[in-house]
Amino acid sequence: MTLGATRGASAGVMRASLTIATGGLVRTARTPSLLVQSLFFPTFFLVVYSGLYAAVVRLEGFPTDSVENWYVPFMMLQGGAFAGVNAGFGAGIAIQSGYFERQLLYPVPRISLMLGTILNTLARGLFVATFVLGVGLVLGARPTGGLVGFVLLYLAVSGVCVGAAGWALGLMYRAKDLRIAPLFMIGLFVALFVSTAQVPIDVAQGWLQRVARISPITNVLRLARQSFLDGGVSWANTWGGLLAVAGIVVVLGWFGWSGLRKYVS
Repeated sequence: MTLGATRGASAGVMRASLTIATGGLVRTARTPSLLVQSLFFPTFFLVVYSGLYAAVVRLEGFPTDSVENWYVPFMMLQGGAFAGVNAGFGAGIAIQSGYFERQLLYPVPRISLMLGTILNTLARGLFVATFVLGVGLVLGARPTGGLVGFVLLYLAVSGVCVGAAGWALGLMYRAKDLRIAPLFMIGLFVALFVSTAQVPIDVAQGWLQRVARISPITNVLRLARQSFLDGGVSWANTWGGLLAVAGIVVVLGWFGWSGLRKYVS
């Protein structure tokens, strides 16, 4: 295949993906209730944590004196992840209704079906994260990392959202049954909470501390929280998070794509 043909094929994949993503966004706009779960839970947890755990920042070694600054980035990641796994629910409904089989007949590369779904999911995830950020600012969160910090924060949210979508889609393409859906959230909650979601590593104890040290989500949270912690942005807190985001996107993206590639009605 020539370079020109390769570029043309890539452009065709992207055009088809954007068309599918746009259609998904139109459906979301017509049915905004699709966003309720993604919006409600991270916002609810943020409000509750801000009051319930306000004294946690007094612990020795805590990197901020604002509980909102600590939890806002985590809840933004959670909102992006919730939006991501909703891709699996949507795929399951499409499969069980027969609509997905009709999509497979579209004159577009199969990967466009997954990329379009992920782009649609990513747009919703960023919307949810921004809503949570707004609530956090109202509650008293104060950014410290400037523009660079916000870029890294949204990069972290994007990576988690895409990874969650890949995870949920990979399961659904294999199972083809919505009864697999509980695994979406089980995997999501285990990944998010067995990390530094609640407290820094130095404050955690026992098995949680040991697991959090090797969890890639710990590095993603370190990347995201730079925008709100006292030290601001540093390369030491950035490079590990960038590697973790890349790994999550590649591994879980491949998991989703391999399921779709082998999909047989």
